[in-house]
Amino acid sequence: MRTKGSGWVGRGVVFVWFRVSAEEVLSSKMSPMQQDEEVGGEGGIEEVNREEADRRLLSKELENSVAAHPEDASLRFQLGVSLWENSGDSSESKEKAAEHFVVSAKYNPGHGPTFRYLGHYYCRVSLDSQRALKCYRRALAIDPDDSESGEALCDMLDSSGNETLELAVCKEACEKSPRAFWAFRRRGYLHLDQKRWSEAVQCLQHAIRGYPASADLWEALGLAYQRLGMFTAATKSYGRAIELEDTRVFALVESGNVFLMLGSFRKGIELFHQALQISPKNISANYGLASGLLGLSKECMSLGALRWGASLLEDASKIAGASAQLAGNISCIWKLHGDIQLTYARCFPWVEDDKMIQSDAKAFNGSLVSWKQTCLLAAFSSRRSYLKAVHLAPWQASIYADTAIASDMISSMEDEDSSHDLYSWQLQEKMALGALLLEGDNYEFWVTLGCLSRHTALKQHALIRGLQLDVSLASAWAYLGKVFFKSC
Repeated sequence: MRTKGSGWVGRGVVFVWFRVSAEEVLSSKMSPMQQDEEVGGEGGIEEVNREEADRRLLSKELENSVAAHPEDASLRFQLGVSLWENSGDSSESKEKAAEHFVVSAKYNPGHGPTFRYLGHYYCRVSLDSQRALKCYRRALAIDPDDSESGEALCDMLDSSGNETLELAVCKEACEKSPRAFWAFRRRGYLHLDQKRWSEAVQCLQHAIRGYPASADLWEALGLAYQRLGMFTAATKSYGRAIELEDTRVFALVESGNVFLMLGSFRKGIELFHQALQISPKNISANYGLASGLLGLSKECMSLGALRWGASLLEDASKIAGASAQLAGNISCIWKLHGDIQLTYARCFPWVEDDKMIQSDAKAFNGSLVSWKQTCLLAAFSSRRSYLKAVHLAPWQASIYADTAIASDMISSMEDEDSSHDLYSWQLQEKMALGALLLEGDNYEFWVTLGCLSRHTALKQHALIRGLQLDVSLASAWAYLGKVFFKSC
């Protein structure tokens, strides 16, 4: 009889002896010139041959050891791993490895890696999904930190559409071991898919402790923070994902959107530009860039920089127009283009030229006409875009109101001889009523109708109705006062 552990010492000595012997045999058969060439271009080939010889000797020794100790579970497992790893695409070698894994599991049922390899065999070779699931679950029951078995099991459950069982497996592993980071990561992704943002944040934060360099995890955590309204935390998480992998288009776009929501238009524009360098035809990045330019232009105009704001609007209009050509069936792109053109029509500045005024009054009048024509064309373009958006999304009440505002601007800029009958319904009134048909309790739409309508009675009714919904509307009180003043 051998004492416990003595066999392992003996076999270890044999393994080392065989490795050393193989190296000595190979080196003794090489001439000095061949040894010099090994350092050169053929060194890699010789190294591969040496490793192959070592593997064969090791496998042979393991086979001899298994023959001498057939009930040794550890030897069976090592031989199975050797056959599995060196089999390549050979199913025959994998079947032989599986036979040794089965015997190893019989003699040592508490060894998790054995069941993991059996799961791989049933999943990839014999295509027996039920046995594969059982083996993977057994491996996880023994060692919940086994990420390879856990990921393989969850992949199988996910492919079969069994998301509930997948979540249960991850939850069980998380409860058993706080170091089952794979389970926290998988569980966090599942919570994201189910839009359970708070639970997702907790799981993803824990998973990041195990995978601090995973850009996917940081990106997912940023999305969860964003959906919870924690915008500062979202920008930090997205920023960390971008630091780890600067080609993350999703993180760049969503981080840019968050900065736009926070009013940091310049930072958002910078991130959208970075995303477009990676993916020039990305619709979300183009949309975000146009939105950022629109917001920055409004900021400039509020400071009095009208020409700079108009220049930004021209760039935004080009980007939004190009996006509409790429995805013409998305209503929000057409609405954005309409918003840009409407803002341009309102704020496009007339540039005063002192030399022109002093030299030629006709040129001065021509510049005014040109300025008015530019604003009118922008208003027409705005209305066309809004009508296109209405056609694509007729349930969006706000687009009707925007169309009404653009139509009213066109009507106010056109010549007096082209005015319509005061007793007929104008387009702006019809569109404002369309918005109210969809959202009758929206006070802004009532005030819009009151401001745009040419009928005094309808003006009064719409403004009063808007004040009934929100009595603190100063603009509605002002317009109502103007109506009463004119009627006196």
